[in-house]
Amino acid sequence: MKVLAIYGSPRKEGNTAKMLDAALSEFPKEAEIRRAYLGELNFSGCGPCRECKTKGFCVIEDDMQKIFKDMIWAEIIIFGSPSHFSDVSVDIKKLMERTWWMKGSLRNKIGGYVVTGRRYMESTLNTLHAFMLRHRMILGGSGALGFTFSEMGGLEYDPLAIRDAHYTGIRLIELYELIYER
Repeated sequence: MKVLAIYGSPRKEGNTAKMLDAALSEFPKEAEIRRAYLGELNFSGCGPCRECKTKGFCVIEDDMQKIFKDMIWAEIIIFGSPSHFSDVSVDIKKLMERTWWMKGSLRNKIGGYVVTGRRYMESTLNTLHAFMLRHRMILGGSGALGFTFSEMGGLEYDPLAIRDAHYTGIRLIELYELIYER
């Protein structure tokens, strides 16, 4: 079982990371888990070059090249994103833009997510769903939402968040077993 966890929050140990780690804790010990902390990487969004259209790969030489390889390697990709201004974080959005050239490469990979934010997370979910569906990934359940309010505290005020993150991990494993262990 090959799992890629993409941490889209600039806070490496924040609420989003806690939820993503909870989901990952459900995976069996023998699972190979790679973690990508986008906030630590140097990469840009998609530019005007359009060279991927003719060359078949992204020509921008930055830290995304390793992420591309990890995405192709993975059987399960789980995203963690805070909801920033009612959408995914800027780093998740840049990653999504840069995968345009990968059409077909993510087909039938299992995708999941955890999202944190104050409220108004519908657009964040829509963006994640659209990304996975556009790449013909298998959407692995309804994900997990963590309602976090900086003025009130973090996940300790949303008792369902961590529980749902664990359920997300469990559901991704169930789908993996249905697809790969026949």
